[in-house]
Amino acid sequence: MTESSYRVCAVFTLKDQESKNRFIEFANGDNGLSVTRAAKGCKSLNMFESREDAMKLIIWQEWDCKENQQAYIKHRHEDGTFEMIGEIVACPPDITPIKEMVMKTEEEKVRDVINDMCQVDYKVGMKHMHDDCVFIRPSGNPLNKKGWEAMMSNDDVKVESSKLVAVNKLSVCGCCAYVCYTQHGKFNYKGTSNDDVAVFTCVLRKCDGVWKVVQGSRSTGRKPSDPQPVF
Repeated sequence: MTESSYRVCAVFTLKDQESKNRFIEFANGDNGLSVTRAAKGCKSLNMFESREDAMKLIIWQEWDCKENQQAYIKHRHEDGTFEMIGEIVACPPDITPIKEMVMKTEEEKVRDVINDMCQVDYKVGMKHMHDDCVFIRPSGNPLNKKGWEAMMSNDDVKVESSKLVAVNKLSVCGCCAYVCYTQHGKFNYKGTSNDDVAVFTCVLRKCDGVWKVVQGSRSTGRKPSDPQPVF
């Protein structure tokens, strides 16, 4: 992903209140932040005060490119600004280029959970299950988390392959999400081979910022050669 801006965070820790007043007076003066905002390539600039340390001021800048920001820094060294700042700060300014982090959407996080639920290793999906999770089998009989683990870890069950075929429906509403998906699995139960395509529904709840499966259900499986459900 190409960034359209070059962002910089500058932190100044002042020696004392007198030094802070001098810095603010400079920032508001004719040679202060108005010069920065007018500099070539400066898109925006804001100054903040730390809530925990009143002697710490933060200037957040956005530039169109790195070259223009560095040209501005060079100008400030030449006009004596950094020499003045050196007299009033308790330590050298911390000027750090920063970039925006790519954060997953809630829908993408839910999709990751569903993908894990379709892995061969049942433990990968189990980490996403709420302790009170209930799974409804094709027979209609419920299975809690402990029962599901006991079933999947039973020597009579051997999963050969498992993959997510499609996410048919996905809806996120606040702290809850609903998913309908299709899975293709090959497994052996008590010596009998099964090659099933089944449809699952899944209800998730966001608990302390983490998506957890609270309810699931599975349709009766069908052969891969049979007509597949259309959504």
